[in-house]
Amino acid sequence: METQLERIAKLVAMIRADESTIGSLFLDEKLSLEALVEKLKTHYSEVMQKEHPNAWSYYTGEVHDEQSFYKLTGTSLAFLRIMDYLDHEGCSFSDGNLHGEGVVSQPLAILRSLVRGEDISVSPDFVEDMYHLLRQLKGIDHKEVPSRSQVQAWMERHPSGLDKEVIAWRAKNKEYIVQLLIKRIRSEHKSSQFYQLKGSMDAAQARKQVLTWWRDDRFQLKYAIRSSSELNRYLQNSLDKETLEQMETAEKKGIPIFATPYFLSLIDVRPLSEQEHPHSDAVLRDYLFYSKDLVEEFGSIVAWEKEDIVEEGKPNAAGWILPSHNIHRRYPNVAIFIPDTMGRACGGLCAYCQRMYDFQRGRFNFELEKLRPKRNWSTMLALNMDYFRKDPYLSDILITGGDAFMSSVSSLRNILDAVLKMAQEKLLDNEERAEGEKYATMKRVRLGTKLPVYLPQRITKELVSVLAQFKEKASLVGISQCIVQIHISSSMEVTPDTKKAIAAILSAGWAVTNQEVFTISASRRGHSAKLRKTLNEIGVLPYYTFTVKGFKENRHVFANNCRSTQEQIEESSIGRVALRYHSIIRPFISDAPHMLENIDSIRKSDEIPFLSTDRNTLNLPGVGKSNTYRTIGITSDGRRILEFEFDHTRPHSPVIEEMGSVIVIESKSIAEYLRQLGQMGEDVSEYETIWGYSAGSLEPRSSVFEGMMK
Repeated sequence: METQLERIAKLVAMIRADESTIGSLFLDEKLSLEALVEKLKTHYSEVMQKEHPNAWSYYTGEVHDEQSFYKLTGTSLAFLRIMDYLDHEGCSFSDGNLHGEGVVSQPLAILRSLVRGEDISVSPDFVEDMYHLLRQLKGIDHKEVPSRSQVQAWMERHPSGLDKEVIAWRAKNKEYIVQLLIKRIRSEHKSSQFYQLKGSMDAAQARKQVLTWWRDDRFQLKYAIRSSSELNRYLQNSLDKETLEQMETAEKKGIPIFATPYFLSLIDVRPLSEQEHPHSDAVLRDYLFYSKDLVEEFGSIVAWEKEDIVEEGKPNAAGWILPSHNIHRRYPNVAIFIPDTMGRACGGLCAYCQRMYDFQRGRFNFELEKLRPKRNWSTMLALNMDYFRKDPYLSDILITGGDAFMSSVSSLRNILDAVLKMAQEKLLDNEERAEGEKYATMKRVRLGTKLPVYLPQRITKELVSVLAQFKEKASLVGISQCIVQIHISSSMEVTPDTKKAIAAILSAGWAVTNQEVFTISASRRGHSAKLRKTLNEIGVLPYYTFTVKGFKENRHVFANNCRSTQEQIEESSIGRVALRYHSIIRPFISDAPHMLENIDSIRKSDEIPFLSTDRNTLNLPGVGKSNTYRTIGITSDGRRILEFEFDHTRPHSPVIEEMGSVIVIESKSIAEYLRQLGQMGEDVSEYETIWGYSAGSLEPRSSVFEGMMK
């Protein structure tokens, strides 16, 4: 393997040996940096206009649509990036990973020092990125899209929680945990009102009783583990010393730990050498275990989504004045509703949770008693529904938290009844308004939940009955789409219990869509493709694949945006639905009970392994979602600086026009990302084209979601 000094030497040699005037420009000591930049701009501009006119038109903004983006070759993208680097040479940017400290993008200044042999401290990761850029400019590095068979081979590496061998080893985990629960219940000084093991019970009877309780969501929540020592014990003392110490440090610092016995049974506690598919549970482990970065940053984490900060009487970052902390809003036509009930709670804790900044203030979404509805909740519910009723644009409500399904069945029924009443009143109000002055009426209701993964026991017959009753009444007040949005990031999260829960939701007439968080472990070759296939096989439509939000605290699990773009083009694309089927899939959302058969019919007719109905994207602070970006700079340690534009295909708040674009400085270099993959056993050579993905374009919304705006 090449040493870093050898790679630097190759980079320098490439610049010096350039057949054009570039090498001599770098070596010309009479030339100032400013003059060097201008001469390079002139040179690359001439080459682009002559040899890469599509790239030049995209660079100047003459064309900027999706079709134009996909016409760009790998070399074209390199010219686009070098021009953007030149335009921003010497520019300073506020780096959220460094708590707002300014960082300067100066790749040309660093390269000039290297070429001149000057004594300069340079990051190996910076050199690696620039080395690939120069190879791309010369046409040496090519963007070759893998074949469908290659993607399917990658998919086969990743097991599903529905595979027989996975079900078998998880059954052993469950048995171990059940025995621990028996000991815990019997040793409790103050016995539970509901969960007691009589002294007369023998071991078999106690086991049978706990297995019965295992199917009770309240039991799972009551006996959720809340400490690092319990976590290790329930995972059969399998944590290595470093991980255990890290979790103990996190606990002392006040970072909550919360996991149900059911979820812990999904973790593979066997040594890697004994696992059929090593690291297959890596995504699940990313939920549980805290990184060194997170522990260090806890206490100084800031909210990524600025529009979620609500102050009474003041517009949020997206420009909306909201009636209470219960409503979050970015777009004109949709708002998030977070009820003051158990719906603010969660059935588990993801290490990269966006609420982590709130946990710093001691407001945990696991203190279940504190989250029970207060006496004034009915008044607040009415106030919030009045906001939806009297807003001229809102037609879509997303009820989440926390987790919408953590609300008690009675609380959820009350909320849904209030939504029905509000939707009916909106219709009646419009009867009094003249044409051209009518308000948008409610068309869509969504419930956000992760419980099919963390706590599938919560999806009871009673809950499903409430959903079915609402669906039946919804069409009478103009609501045409009822959707449950779940969060699954690995096919290993799809268990027989999850499959059963999803089937029950579909039977109630509610479609189920998925939002994947594209963590580093989820970003492995073929992983998201396998997830899409597994979801389709249980009747779920992929909706969004999200790049991880946050700054340094989430660096460990962050997968670079270029990998998201690479996955979109090289892997997700094999499931793209042909245009001739678009009209066929549009009614799928409204025909939830037949979702599985409908999905299968398209997969078979179009001969594709899955429906890639999701869009790879990032939640931008204050402006919503987008994946339209360009790499305009790079830090001295190799982290790319991206400029995002908002999604032009949907209506936005007026403040968007003032914002223009959003700068995101990534929390790690591509080289660091690849090193992490290597530590997980990945062959990093399979990701070689990642260096060339320096720009992106948000995909059009799938026709199956036509009209969905969140």
